Amino acid sequence: MLHNLVVPVDLTDTGKKALEVAVKTSKEFNSKVWIITVLEKPNIPFLQELPEEERNAILSLNEKLKSKAIETLESYKEYLKTQDVDTEYKILEGDTVESILDFCETIVPDLIIMPSHQKSDIELQAIGSVSLRVASKSKYPVLVIKGSLNFNKIAVAYDFLPSSQEALEFTLSLSKHFGSKIVVIHADNDRNYSHLKSVLEKVRQHKIEKLQQLKNIYENIEVYLTEGSPDKVVVEEAVKENADLIVVGKRQLKEGKRTFIGSTSYKILKDSPISVLIYRGYHE
Repeated sequence: MLHNLVVPVDLTDTGKKALEVAVKTSKEFNSKVWIITVLEKPNIPFLQELPEEERNAILSLNEKLKSKAIETLESYKEYLKTQDVDTEYKILEGDTVESILDFCETIVPDLIIMPSHQKSDIELQAIGSVSLRVASKSKYPVLVIKGSLNFNKIAVAYDFLPSSQEALEFTLSLSKHFGSKIVVIHADNDRNYSHLKSVLEKVRQHKIEKLQQLKNIYENIEVYLTEGSPDKVVVEEAVKENADLIVVGKRQLKEGKRTFIGSTSYKILKDSPISVLIYRGYHE
């Protein structure tokens, strides 16, 4: 199921928590782990026109970063080898997000595992974090790690669309390996259409029946239908249930297309205090 894992890291200690999850996952699925880091080329106008001493200092710094990257990734590779995990690493150059996404096109990973960096709201509004942008644009499932991650209980955002059903089935596969309990959460935001009250009551009853069917079909599942905005309801219920992870299903994109996910998923990614996995379904 999870044959290839890609773990993008920078040269700080934040990558270690993603590697810990990669080791845990690899041991369950016998996965190969690809560790990658991206070195962005210095974007300095008229570099060649600078005095030789200054130009050489800049180029020397870039070489030092490469050496640091090799040293860091070699140490990560050796650590994973001690855990009997098949590992390779790559050092890429270019734009961080696009380089990660391009590399994934060559590997076709079953899961990308990324650490979350703490950024201010102003920074997120201006450019977004690397993990947020990769999770938003990737064609492959992305797990954004926030803190330590166990798989004891997983919350699945469910909206009755095929993509959320595929996300649930993916979560069920994880559950078989990790023994996770699953909480299915549906946010009912239909009360805004009060002029359709009689119709909405029937729709709500149908939703309750469908959720009950899920509970009857699958073991170790709890289901919740709560009124409110989906991004807030999913996070609040997941935290209340002491979930370790939130899984959000999104439809697959057309071949070669990269575009950002919707605002609800983005808000869950940004605001959730616990780890979030964006699972891409296979529907165009």
